[in-house]
Amino acid sequence: MKLSGRFVYLSTILLLFFAAVFGTSQLANAGSFDPGEFDSGQGGAVNPVSATAVFSRSSVEPGKTYAGAVIVEIAPNWHINSSRPIQDYLIPAQLEVDTLPGIIPGTISYPIAHNIPLMGESMSVYDGRAIIYFEVTIDAGTTHGNVTLPLRLNYQPCDNQTCLPPSTEELQVTFSVGTEGVSLHDDIFSKYTPATGQDNTPAGTETEKSQLQILIEEHGFWGYFLALGLAFITGLLLSFSPCTYPMIPITVSVFAGQDRSVGRGFILALFYVVSMAFMYGIMGLIVSLVGGVFGAWLASPTVVIGIAVVFVIFSLSMFGLYELNVPNSIRQNLGKQKSGGGVVGSIILGIVAALVVSPCVGPFVAGILLYIATYGSPVFGFLVLFIFAMGLGTLYLIIGTFSSAITKLPRAGMWMDQIKKFFGFVLLLMALYFLRTIIPIEVTALLTGLLLLAFSIFGGGFDRLTGEDGFFPRLKKFLGLLAFLAAVYLLLGTMLSQGFIFTPASEWLPAAGMSGAAKEQSLIDWHTDLDSGLADAKSAGKPVLIDTWATWCVNCKILEKETFNNPDVAAEAKRFAALKIQLEKSDSPESKAFLERFNIRSYSLPTVLLLDSQGNVKKIMQGVVSPEDMIAEMRKVQ
Repeated sequence: MKLSGRFVYLSTILLLFFAAVFGTSQLANAGSFDPGEFDSGQGGAVNPVSATAVFSRSSVEPGKTYAGAVIVEIAPNWHINSSRPIQDYLIPAQLEVDTLPGIIPGTISYPIAHNIPLMGESMSVYDGRAIIYFEVTIDAGTTHGNVTLPLRLNYQPCDNQTCLPPSTEELQVTFSVGTEGVSLHDDIFSKYTPATGQDNTPAGTETEKSQLQILIEEHGFWGYFLALGLAFITGLLLSFSPCTYPMIPITVSVFAGQDRSVGRGFILALFYVVSMAFMYGIMGLIVSLVGGVFGAWLASPTVVIGIAVVFVIFSLSMFGLYELNVPNSIRQNLGKQKSGGGVVGSIILGIVAALVVSPCVGPFVAGILLYIATYGSPVFGFLVLFIFAMGLGTLYLIIGTFSSAITKLPRAGMWMDQIKKFFGFVLLLMALYFLRTIIPIEVTALLTGLLLLAFSIFGGGFDRLTGEDGFFPRLKKFLGLLAFLAAVYLLLGTMLSQGFIFTPASEWLPAAGMSGAAKEQSLIDWHTDLDSGLADAKSAGKPVLIDTWATWCVNCKILEKETFNNPDVAAEAKRFAALKIQLEKSDSPESKAFLERFNIRSYSLPTVLLLDSQGNVKKIMQGVVSPEDMIAEMRKVQ
C-alpha cells in the first residue's frame, strides 16, 4: 500500500509538472483543483470567447438600411451552442439589437452551424470564427448626429469535457446620421448587402426562421402535418360557429341548386372552396410581405403590448360583447356579384365569401393575420391561411357533393356559441403568447393557469351530465376537465416553486432541485442536501460521491446519462453517499461557498468530487468522465 501511495504521489507530481509546462490543467491532486485555463473570467482566467462589433459605414443616410456584424472568436477546442440547439434545454447563441429613436432593428442572420458528436449526443455548435450579421433601418425623420447602438450577445461556451456558465457580452457600434459615408470592413461585408425589401442573406448564414419552418426542420413530414393540420382543424371548427353554420345549406343551394348530380355538385363545391381558400392565402401572403418589419418591432415592449391588446379586443367580440364586421354596404355590394350556378359563379361566390368575412370568423382570421405578420414568411402566410380556409369550407364541399348529407348534420343550437367562445379563449392565449417575451415566465404561467381555469369553469368542465346528453356536452366536459387539470398544474406548480404561498418547494422537497434529466431513471439514489449528506456519511463511515450540475450544462446531462446511469458505476456507487448539488450561477452564494469549502479555485461544470469516509477530498474530476475511469477512481477511495 505504501508503494502504491508513493507511486500515485510521484505520478501526480510529474503530471502536474507537465501540465504547467504544456498548459494542460485538467489534472488535480487530493484537495486541489485546476479546471482549466478558462473559467468565465474568475481569478484572472481568460474567457474562451471574445466578440467585437463592427458597422458597414462610417455614417448613414436617413431612409436607408445598413448592415452591422458581430465577430465571435472562439478558442481552439471550445465551441458555443448555435442559435438553434438541438436540445431545447441549452442556451442558444442570441444577438439582441436595441431599438433607439429612429433606429429600427431588422433581420439577424446567424452562421450555419455544424453538429459534433459528444458521447452519443449530437450537438449543434459554432466554433472558430462565427460572424452574426444584423440590419438596422434609419427612419427618414431621424435627427442628424452621432449614434451609439447597444448590442448584447448571449452564449454558452463548452469544450468536450466542461461547460462554462452562460455569458452576456455587452457590445456597441457607433456611427453618425447624416450623409452616407465610406464603407468599412469590406472583408467582413463583401458577401453581405443590406436588405432593401429583398432576401440578400449572405452565403453561409441562416436567418431567423418562421415558427412553421422551425417545426418542419425539427420534425420533417410531421412538422408539416402538425402546423397545417392545426390550421385545417381550426377552420373546420370555426365552420360550426353560429354565424357560419346555419348559412352553409343556403349558400350551397345558391351555387349548386337542388337538381344536380354528385359529380357536378363536387366540381362546383370544389371550385367554390378552392377559390375561397386561394383568396385567404393571398391575404396571408400580402400581410407577410408587408408585415415582415413587425418581427423587428417585437423587440419593443410597447409593440408587444399593443399586439396583445388587439388580440384581447378580438377575443371580446368572440364572447359576444360586440361584433367586428365588414361594413354592411360593402357586404351587400359584394353579395350582389352572383352567377347562374356554374363554375364561374362558384368561383365568384368563393371570392365573395373570402372577402365578406363573417363576424364569428373575422376576429380569428385577423388574429392569424397579425400572428403571421410578425414572422414575415410569405410561404408561411399563404399556406396557413389557405389550409385554414380549406378546413372552413369542408362542410360546403361535403354538402355540395352529397345533398343528403345535410340531414346528417347536427341541428343548430347553443353548442355553436360554445365553439365561438372557445376561440375567444384561444385568442386570449395568443395574447399571452406574445406577452411571454416581456413578462417573467412565472407570471406567464400564472396567467395561463387562470385563463385555463376560467375556460374549465365557463366551458362546461363542471356541468352535470345526464344519460340523455349527447356527444357535444360530453366533449365539452372532457375538454373542460383537461383545462382544469392543466390549470391546477400551472398554478400550484408556479406558486409552490416560486414560494408564493409557502417556502419554495426546493427547500422542503428532497429532490425538487434536480432536473428532469437528472431524476429520470436514475440508477443512483442521489440526495441534494450537502450538509446533512456529509454528516450522515461521516457518521455511517461511508465515502462520498458529489456531482455538481446546472440546468444549462449539457455535459452534466451527458455525464448523468452515460456514466452515472451505467449499471457498473451505479453498483460501485452503492457504498458511497451520493450527493447531487446544483450550482446554477458562478456568483451565487451557494456556488461561492461550495468552491471555498472544497478549495476549488474556479467554477466549471460538471465537477465530480470523491471524499473518503473521514470527509477528506481524495479526487476532483472535471468534465465528462467515462464509466471505466469513474469506476477506477471510485475504487481507490475508502
